[in-house]
Formats: sequence, structure tokens, C-alpha cells
Amino acid sequence: MRTIRILVLALFVLALAPAAFAQSSWDFESDVEGQPPAGFEFSTTLAASGGEWKIVDDGGNKVLAQTDTSPTERRFAMAVVKDSVFRDLKLSVRGKAVSGDEDRAVGLVWRWRDPDNYYVARTNVLERNVRLYRVVNGNRIKFAGVEDQALAPGTWQTFAVEHRGSGIKVFLDGRLLFEAEDETFSESGKVGLWVKADSKTYFDDLTVEELK
Repeated sequence: MRTIRILVLALFVLALAPAAFAQSSWDFESDVEGQPPAGFEFSTTLAASGGEWKIVDDGGNKVLAQTDTSPTERRFAMAVVKDSVFRDLKLSVRGKAVSGDEDRAVGLVWRWRDPDNYYVARTNVLERNVRLYRVVNGNRIKFAGVEDQALAPGTWQTFAVEHRGSGIKVFLDGRLLFEAEDETFSESGKVGLWVKADSKTYFDDLTVEELK
């Protein structure tokens, strides 16, 4: 009888414990074309206007697209995974910068607290560079990056970041581009996608892995 009581108590404690974040990859194939994807929330830094995220067809493959091309220079639009909680992680996505006169960006956000506080790494086809920023109270501050990168418009490339403790690594197509250190955001946060200004960008195969 005592064993049964212990077992029941253990099951009760497990039932009360918060559920672990289950999904770790998104290919958008089960989402409805023309609609936002399930499980994401959408926002802009400093409450800037714009940002339109929806599922589109790309050669028979469903992808997530940011399609608002209004030329708002300081519009940072994000699609963030609801209820995601990660600290040390490897985050990657396949991205394609389709168009944009002000910007053509493929961006990743992590340790995201709210629309004005997070880390972001992004590629920029127009500038041919890859940069790493912290956004603090809506102010975007660059602290690492590389120039003269082979970034082609309309081409799928895999962009990834790895963050462990205060150490950050940034990758393009599996190649380590640079490393940096920063301790601004030390706690867990959400993960997601990011674009700037009029960048029309396609995203696919978003994956996140918790690092031990």
C-alpha cells in the first residue's frame, strides 16, 4: 500500500510540473497557405508599423514569408515561437532574401524577452555582410560581424547561431563565420525569425537544439 501511495504521489507531482517545450523544428508543411503559421506570435521593435507573415508556396514547398515591403527603415519585424524557452542553444534556418530596396535580410532572434530586448544575427544581401546585435530597450547595438560575404539574392542559404554561456558562434551554410562574447541577456528566452524594413524574405526548416 505504501508503494502505491508513493507512486500516486509521484504521478501527481509530474502532472503539476510544467510541460517541456516539445517541438524543435518547423517545416510549415502542415500550415495553411495564405495564413500565419500555427504556434507563432508576431511583433515589431518600438511598436513600428508593418510586418506581414504568412505561408506561401515556393516551387511546391510551403515556406514562411514576410511579405510587407513598405520602406520603413527602422521596422524590425519578428515571428517568434510561442512558449519557447531556451538558453544555451543551436538555432538554424534556411532563408532566402527575395527582394527589398532598403534591406534584404535573413535574421534569427533568441534569448528573446520582448519585442525590444533580444539577440539578433542577420545576413544582408545588399550589404554583403553578416552581423550580430543585441537589442536593448529597442536600441540595436552591433557587437560583431564580418564583411564581403557570398550572399546571393533569391538563393536558399542555411544560417545558424550557437550560444553557450556568453559565447556566440555564427555560421553560414555550415561554415563558422565568427565568434563573439556577450553577457547582456543571460537568461532563457524565446526563439524566432527577424527581418528589417522592406525585406521580403522566405524562411524554411527552422530548428532549435538545446545545448547541455
